[in-house]
Amino acid sequence: MDHSKITDEELLASIDSKVRNSVGGATGSSDLSKKRESSTYEYTMDPRGDLAPQGVSKIVSSDTVEIIEGYTSLLVKLLLDNNKLANFIPRSATARDIHDAKTASDIVNYCIFNKNDGWRIINTWIKSSLLYGNGTVSWIWEEAADYEIEEYDEIPEAVLDELLADSNVEIVGELEISEEINPENPEIVYQNVRLRRKVDKSRVTFDAIPPETFLINRSATSIQSASFIGKVTELSHSEIRQMFPEFKKDLSELGENAESSRGSHWSSEKFSRRDATGIENLGYEEEDEEANTIVEVIECWIRSDRDGDGIAELKHVIKAGEDILLEEDVSYIPVADLNPIEVPHEHFGLSLSDMVRPQMQATTAIMRGFVENVYYGNYGRTLADPNVVDFAALQNPVPKQIIATNGTPVNSVQQLNPEPISSGTQGMLEFLQLQKEQATGLTKASMGLNDALYVSGNSAEKTAQAQSAAQIRIEHIARRFMETGLKDLCRGLLKEMKQNIKEDMMYKTEAGYASISPLDLQRIPSNMDLDIQANLGENSNSSLQQKLGKVAELLPMMAQDPEARKYISPQAAMNLGTQMINSMGFDPLDYFVDPEDQQTMDLVQKQIDQEAQGAQQAKELEMKTITANISLVKAEVDNKKIDNKRQLLEAQDESNRKWAELEIKAVQAGTPPIKTVPLDFPTLYTDTEGNEKRQAEHEQMKQQAAQQQQAGQEPQQ
Repeated sequence: MDHSKITDEELLASIDSKVRNSVGGATGSSDLSKKRESSTYEYTMDPRGDLAPQGVSKIVSSDTVEIIEGYTSLLVKLLLDNNKLANFIPRSATARDIHDAKTASDIVNYCIFNKNDGWRIINTWIKSSLLYGNGTVSWIWEEAADYEIEEYDEIPEAVLDELLADSNVEIVGELEISEEINPENPEIVYQNVRLRRKVDKSRVTFDAIPPETFLINRSATSIQSASFIGKVTELSHSEIRQMFPEFKKDLSELGENAESSRGSHWSSEKFSRRDATGIENLGYEEEDEEANTIVEVIECWIRSDRDGDGIAELKHVIKAGEDILLEEDVSYIPVADLNPIEVPHEHFGLSLSDMVRPQMQATTAIMRGFVENVYYGNYGRTLADPNVVDFAALQNPVPKQIIATNGTPVNSVQQLNPEPISSGTQGMLEFLQLQKEQATGLTKASMGLNDALYVSGNSAEKTAQAQSAAQIRIEHIARRFMETGLKDLCRGLLKEMKQNIKEDMMYKTEAGYASISPLDLQRIPSNMDLDIQANLGENSNSSLQQKLGKVAELLPMMAQDPEARKYISPQAAMNLGTQMINSMGFDPLDYFVDPEDQQTMDLVQKQIDQEAQGAQQAKELEMKTITANISLVKAEVDNKKIDNKRQLLEAQDESNRKWAELEIKAVQAGTPPIKTVPLDFPTLYTDTEGNEKRQAEHEQMKQQAAQQQQAGQEPQQ
């Protein structure tokens, strides 16, 4: 079957038809637009629309602003408190996959909060969804560059060629050769050289879409399933020339085909916002310059069969009037939305202002009754007979004033007293407050304003449980935001960067700034799971750290049990460490080595072997030192023994000499010789042979002395 291609005229006609039949607020007359207009006046407490005053009082209840601001502050604190939103989940527990996921998270968070005014944009996005029911944001890769001028009085040709080797550097003006030439170095030198260096500022930008400019086909239930998504913007001729340089048509020919911004895209929603803030809506600025002329531009994503294959492909089209400024194939729609209260099977849901509107209207009516009752009590109405009393004197009382009457005023003037306030009015206000809390989930307990929680008898645990129960609705809306629009935004930003970045990119980490090349960026998996960083539920970082802490306590207990020890995984400590560091928001590769990186593991093993060898050498040196010390101590002990022996032998020799003298004198005197008390030499000395020799010498000396005495000779000393 042959299929005809969709022509440019047919495509433009299809876009115009879908714009007219889409929903979102572009026509400015739908019921959805009227609801948003009412929400704006309720939020600004302006007595307009349903809140228009019927009597004297113009007071408006602050229920809507309390709910919107309360939810916005809580959600922003949960989601944006630390300027970290994206938290990609690694495909495995290896250090490399965790590193890639951490890098992807850092890059996306840097793009949101550093490259863009992320906090403000997301805050506006969240508040728009809470106030109007649906908030949308879109993102795009923006090609941008700055230029820096470098001036040189003189520059050699070689240096200039080196600078011009950079494709981002170009010469401004004409080159002028210096007339002064050095004979020793005849190299050409240029003077008064001006260079222009291009500094790439390309980035992914995103911004919140005003609700009245967002378009979606009526049957759509989500952004990605829609057959038509569009937004109405306004661009000047100058911006069109910069953004679409390939569009060569004279922009003045757009003429009637592209509506001017002079009230062309009037919207009751935009009018109500400007009117509530006191901005004049009736006038417009006349542009005298052609470059500043503003035209209406429709940017849309539409499914159309442009190639005639019978399959409608997704196209990104930007048109102004009947001219196509850009047409390209895309794989997805770079738009994300937030909706706090879902209506099943529908794209648009309810806002918190819708939930609180009945209570706000009732509270406003009762409060006006209070005020008017007090007003009439202070400035009561009066009945008077005009034939008797002067009305002017009654209306403008003056102290000590004399009011002229024509006759007796007793029955001619009567004061009208205001009706007393009903006894059930106070209870009704309390009931409406309770209804508001039940409808929105933003209770006094969740905001810490319920004094009854802190009375005596309520423990800290009971108080925390009451506050936690009151925050269930808040956490549910936060979880909806996290699982829908915020995830789509983070995935879309990463996808755009992977597709468009062509040079090294700087980004911010916990340890400072780092750089990643386009090749490394491409290696980051695109199919990673994603969690939005928020301190909610069981998966919050604080809860995860507590669980991992319990595991860290359990492992040593199991290791002490011989039976349980064999069930502990060899990688338990590594896995526990990487998960704990990851839960703290740090990169595990800053502390651990990737086991799958063989080159790094070889270096680690080499270091381990070197440390083991050093430890073995240290042990051997220690053993040698101990052995040497033992030998030294043994030598000292032996020397001590030898010294002791010498001293004992000297003492023994001296004792033997004296005993011998005593015996000789005794023999000469004719008295019995004194008997020597021998020492136990074997016990005292280990040198037994030397002792026996000394004893033999001693006996020989005594015998010689006795022989000399018998011969009548003087004994030798």
